[in-house]
Amino acid sequence: MHIQDGTLSTPVCLAAGAISIGAVGYCLRQMRDSLADRTVPLTGMMASLIFAGQMINFPIGLPVSGHLMGGVLAATILGPWAGCVAITLVLFVQWALFSDGGLISLGANVLHMGVIGAIGGYAVMSTVRKLLGGGYRGTVAGSVVAAWLSVLAASALFCAELRLSHSPTNFAFGSLFALTVTLHALIGIGEALITGFAVSAIFQQRPDLVYGSGVEPASRARVAEVGRFLGAGLVVALAVGAFLSPFASSMPDGLEAVAEKFSLPTSDDPVSGFFADYDRIPVSASNWESVSVSVAGIGGTLVVFALALLLGFVQPRRQTTLAEATRE
Repeated sequence: MHIQDGTLSTPVCLAAGAISIGAVGYCLRQMRDSLADRTVPLTGMMASLIFAGQMINFPIGLPVSGHLMGGVLAATILGPWAGCVAITLVLFVQWALFSDGGLISLGANVLHMGVIGAIGGYAVMSTVRKLLGGGYRGTVAGSVVAAWLSVLAASALFCAELRLSHSPTNFAFGSLFALTVTLHALIGIGEALITGFAVSAIFQQRPDLVYGSGVEPASRARVAEVGRFLGAGLVVALAVGAFLSPFASSMPDGLEAVAEKFSLPTSDDPVSGFFADYDRIPVSASNWESVSVSVAGIGGTLVVFALALLLGFVQPRRQTTLAEATRE
């Protein structure tokens, strides 16, 4: 659900951007107060997995496709603050490298997928988890419910932003709202299934890496084991980006389908990223489009991971007190 420049008015984009900047700044501050040795690589791994996962559009039974948003998945594993930052890194790289989403509308995209998806989604997930008594069952069920609702909430907010951006005579907003929410209700099922499967797999293998699971973090003696798990996650992300992304559905996603049907405007002169699209990387091969997408998947995955590590390097950490050091 990547909004291109020109679809929403500049004032709406600026307002959404201001909210997103404030939210991401708050998240960075919260991360500083809870930054642990494993937080940075785990954030990089999850951001890489979500970047690769967003490259794979899946069919929904209509001439429309969907793709992972990943906010709830990131927040369930990383917590709401690091989860929001991870999604922000993904969205920035998608625009900067592949012109996926617009620069002016980047704040709106972060608001929809990072703020609503990660922070709002985590609030829903944690509530459901508490109602079900916590643990594996509560965490998986909560992530599934939150993932579906996060897609619906993002689509409804987009419709509200579109209504604020244009005259009511420009579009049949009632029909547009009904179609947008209906399509994303179906896409949300895919989001919920992917999120539930991923959370279940991680919880069964390493419950101590799930945020708020109640399982004690790994001892220092198991740091190498955690490193191997994170390395395996990065390898999976690279494999998805390299080998599965070329087989993504070619049908338009939910937002693109709505834009086509209602002739939503886009900018005639957008601020583009380095490449025009994922299949526009110049490569020497007979099936250059598939190879280009694979190269984009590998390159984007590595860039997202590297940015997460860089962010952790420059992020100031709260000084550990003597009592806290003794407990460690």
